[in-house]
Amino acid sequence: MSARQPAIITAEQLAEEVTALIRRYERGQEQQQKFADTVEARMMRAAKARKEWKAVEEGLPDLLAEAREAGWQPKQIAQILDLTESYVYRKLREHDAEQ
Repeated sequence: MSARQPAIITAEQLAEEVTALIRRYERGQEQQQKFADTVEARMMRAAKARKEWKAVEEGLPDLLAEAREAGWQPKQIAQILDLTESYVYRKLREHDAEQ
Protein backbone atom coordinates (compact mmCIF):
# COMPACT_ATOMS: atom_id res chain seq x y z
CA MET A 1 0.00 0.00 0.00
CA SER A 2 1.43 3.39 -0.91
CA ALA A 3 0.73 6.70 0.77
CA ARG A 4 -1.51 9.00 -1.17
CA GLN A 5 0.41 11.88 -2.66
CA PRO A 6 -1.09 15.36 -2.31
CA ALA A 7 -2.37 16.85 -5.52
CA ILE A 8 -0.06 19.41 -6.99
CA ILE A 9 -1.73 22.39 -8.58
CA THR A 10 -0.27 25.10 -10.70
CA ALA A 11 -0.27 28.79 -9.84
CA GLU A 12 -2.90 29.29 -12.53
CA GLN A 13 -5.17 26.65 -10.97
CA LEU A 14 -4.71 28.22 -7.55
CA ALA A 15 -5.59 31.63 -8.97
CA GLU A 16 -8.74 30.17 -10.53
CA GLU A 17 -9.75 28.57 -7.21
CA VAL A 18 -9.18 31.82 -5.32
CA THR A 19 -11.11 33.77 -7.96
CA ALA A 20 -14.03 31.33 -7.69
CA LEU A 21 -14.02 31.69 -3.88
CA ILE A 22 -14.02 35.48 -4.16
CA ARG A 23 -16.94 35.37 -6.60
CA ARG A 24 -18.94 33.10 -4.26
CA TYR A 25 -18.17 35.44 -1.38
CA GLU A 26 -19.24 38.49 -3.39
CA ARG A 27 -22.52 36.80 -4.42
CA GLY A 28 -23.21 35.98 -0.78
CA GLN A 29 -22.52 39.57 0.19
CA GLU A 30 -24.88 40.81 -2.52
CA GLN A 31 -27.63 38.51 -1.23
CA GLN A 32 -27.11 39.72 2.33
CA GLN A 33 -27.20 43.33 1.17
CA LYS A 34 -30.44 42.73 -0.73
CA PHE A 35 -32.00 41.24 2.40
CA ALA A 36 -30.68 44.07 4.57
CA ASP A 37 -32.51 46.57 2.37
CA THR A 38 -35.87 44.78 2.39
CA VAL A 39 -38.84 46.21 4.23
CA GLU A 40 -38.95 43.07 6.38
CA ALA A 41 -35.34 43.49 7.51
CA ARG A 42 -35.79 47.18 8.21
CA MET A 43 -38.97 46.43 10.17
CA MET A 44 -37.13 43.79 12.23
CA ARG A 45 -34.33 46.27 13.00
CA ALA A 46 -36.89 48.93 13.96
CA ALA A 47 -38.75 46.49 16.22
CA LYS A 48 -35.51 45.51 17.94
CA ALA A 49 -34.52 49.15 18.46
CA ARG A 50 -37.99 49.97 19.80
CA LYS A 51 -37.84 47.09 22.29
CA GLU A 52 -34.39 48.18 23.43
CA TRP A 53 -35.60 51.76 23.87
CA LYS A 54 -38.64 50.60 25.84
CA ALA A 55 -36.34 48.75 28.23
CA VAL A 56 -34.22 51.88 28.68
CA GLU A 57 -37.22 54.19 28.87
CA GLU A 58 -38.69 52.24 31.78
CA GLY A 59 -35.74 53.08 34.00
CA LEU A 60 -35.13 56.53 32.54
CA PRO A 61 -36.95 58.58 35.21
CA ASP A 62 -34.81 57.02 37.95
CA LEU A 63 -31.65 57.65 35.92
CA LEU A 64 -32.64 61.27 35.28
CA ALA A 65 -33.32 61.82 38.99
CA GLU A 66 -30.02 60.18 39.90
CA ALA A 67 -28.18 62.43 37.45
CA ARG A 68 -29.93 65.50 38.88
CA GLU A 69 -28.95 64.43 42.40
CA ALA A 70 -25.37 64.04 41.20
CA GLY A 71 -25.41 67.69 40.13
CA TRP A 72 -26.28 67.39 36.46
CA GLN A 73 -28.42 70.15 35.01
CA PRO A 74 -31.47 69.18 32.92
CA LYS A 75 -29.87 70.83 29.90
CA GLN A 76 -26.77 68.61 30.27
CA ILE A 77 -28.93 65.51 30.70
CA ALA A 78 -30.96 66.39 27.62
CA GLN A 79 -27.86 66.93 25.52
CA ILE A 80 -26.13 63.70 26.45
CA LEU A 81 -29.28 61.61 25.96
CA ASP A 82 -30.36 63.51 22.84
CA LEU A 83 -33.66 64.50 24.45
CA THR A 84 -35.42 67.81 24.67
CA GLU A 85 -34.96 69.76 27.84
CA SER A 86 -38.74 69.90 28.31
CA TYR A 87 -38.91 66.09 28.17
CA VAL A 88 -36.27 65.85 30.90
CA TYR A 89 -38.16 68.33 33.08
CA ARG A 90 -41.43 66.46 32.52
CA LYS A 91 -39.91 63.09 33.42
CA LEU A 92 -38.31 64.58 36.52
CA ARG A 93 -41.65 66.07 37.61
CA GLU A 94 -43.38 62.73 37.04
CA HIS A 95 -40.63 60.96 38.99
CA ASP A 96 -40.91 63.41 41.88
CA ALA A 97 -44.71 63.02 41.96
CA GLU A 98 -44.38 59.24 42.20
CA GLN A 99 -41.95 59.44 45.13
